[in-house]
Amino acid sequence: MIRSAPVRAVRGVSLIEVLVAIVIFSLGLLGLALMELKGATFTKEAGARTTAILQARSLSDRMQANPAGVAAGDYVWTQPGKPTMEVPCSGGSLADCTALNDIAEWLSQIQASAPASATGKNFGTVTLNPDGSYTITVSWNGLLDMTGSGTPTDVSESVIFYPTGIGAGS
Repeated sequence: MIRSAPVRAVRGVSLIEVLVAIVIFSLGLLGLALMELKGATFTKEAGARTTAILQARSLSDRMQANPAGVAAGDYVWTQPGKPTMEVPCSGGSLADCTALNDIAEWLSQIQASAPASATGKNFGTVTLNPDGSYTITVSWNGLLDMTGSGTPTDVSESVIFYPTGIGAGS
C-alpha cells in the first residue's frame, strides 16, 4: 500500500527559507552596487591621468617649437607656483620670454583642467636630466588612492622630452 505524506509537510516554503533567500539576494545587489562605485572611481582616476599626460605632452610640443629656449635651459621649472610675468618680458631674449610664457600658460591649463575634487595642489615641474632630456611632471591632489584606502593622495604623471639631437628625439 502506498502512503502519502501528511498534508502538513507539503504546504510550501517556510518563512525562514524566504528570509534566507532575501538576504542572499540583497548581498548580491550590494556587491553589484559596490562594483559600480569602484568602476566610477577608476574611471575618474583614468580621466585625470589622461588629462595630466595630455598637459605634459602639450608643453613638450611647445618646447619642440622653441629649440633656442630648450638649448638655453629656459624651460626648467621646479617651483609649484606660476612665474610672475613682466610685460614686456625684461632682461631676457625672445626665447626666454617665450619659455616663461609657455610655462605660465601651461600651469594655467593644469589648474583649469584639474579634477573637480582636487584640493589646490595642482602644479607642474620641468627638470633637466643629466643626459640632456627633460622630465615634464604634472601633479595634483584630491583623487582617491588606487589601493582602496579611501584617503586622498598626491598623484603625478611624467613625460620625458628629448630635444632634437639626443636620445629618442634624434
